[in-house]
Amino acid sequence: MNAPARIPATIVTGFLGAGKTTLIRNLVANANGKRIAIIVNEFGDMGFDGSLLSDCGDPACAPDEVLELTNGCICCTVADEFLPAMEKLLARSPAPDHIVIETSGLALPQPLVRALAWPDVRHRVTVDGVVTVVDAPAVAEGRFAPQAASADPAREHDDPVEELFEDQLRCADLVVVSKTDLVDGPTLSEVEATVAREARPGTTTLRSRGEGLPAEILLGLASASEDDMKGRESHHDLEGEEHDHDDF
Repeated sequence: MNAPARIPATIVTGFLGAGKTTLIRNLVANANGKRIAIIVNEFGDMGFDGSLLSDCGDPACAPDEVLELTNGCICCTVADEFLPAMEKLLARSPAPDHIVIETSGLALPQPLVRALAWPDVRHRVTVDGVVTVVDAPAVAEGRFAPQAASADPAREHDDPVEELFEDQLRCADLVVVSKTDLVDGPTLSEVEATVAREARPGTTTLRSRGEGLPAEILLGLASASEDDMKGRESHHDLEGEEHDHDDF
């Protein structure tokens, strides 16, 4: 008997307010019949991004298809919450056609990609691609995150905002530059040049004015990112530093 095909998973990362939830909401609304399961996560107790998705008003985005992780950022709770959530999804019948994972704006995507290479899940799931959403006006203003100044000071991450921005770009298979209608042409070119400097060579960059992108563009990248970590290393990886808390 042939082994069941692995379910593709798309990781959507980017700072809070960059447009991750808008992108995913549009994706679910235009899934062309695909069963898409969503795991959402945002730092703090409000679960703001998750509540937006759970109440998106689209029949395709049923509440039981949205699993929200609230115990800190996803890279810190892989063993406690993320892996059990994945096991719950994989036990469903019928299984989802695609899994979309929205990370915290404060999370490093690299540990999550590695988690999907764990023996417990890798035989059932493959990373279709890492999509990093970049806020064009925020990058143009040198903020790198629209709410960087108001980030929770109690968070355990010690990465400067710039390092988080670079790590999210370095891990990307696809970069979506959002809110492009809010900057002029020359400024947008500068933003894209910044992205190109930090992303891996050959990474595709697309523009979005806030209306989302077609599902066929975001899904089906077939990157198998968990098997291709070269060049995706975070600053912690490159500097040989330990994370302040366990990645998994």
